[in-house]
Amino acid sequence: MESNKIFIEEDGKEKEYRVILTMEDVDGKNFVVYTKDEKKSDDTLCYAALYEEVGKKYKVKSIKDDKDWEFIRDVLNSIQGSKE
Repeated sequence: MESNKIFIEEDGKEKEYRVILTMEDVDGKNFVVYTKDEKKSDDTLCYAALYEEVGKKYKVKSIKDDKDWEFIRDVLNSIQGSKE
């Protein structure tokens, strides 16, 4: 991801997001956690997706598997030092 940025097409327009973290699970799936630095209360809204590199671009896909969400949650909790 170039300069910690990812570009995602939404509603026919390419939008820029800041990459917070990329990770790979034991099955070889690649995930990205990203944000537009939007706030809700005092929290920054973050998003996660599966991604794959296609040529020089990245293609993101929605995460649908609960196991994948659990993996992301566990990684983020370990970074934050949380035991949830």
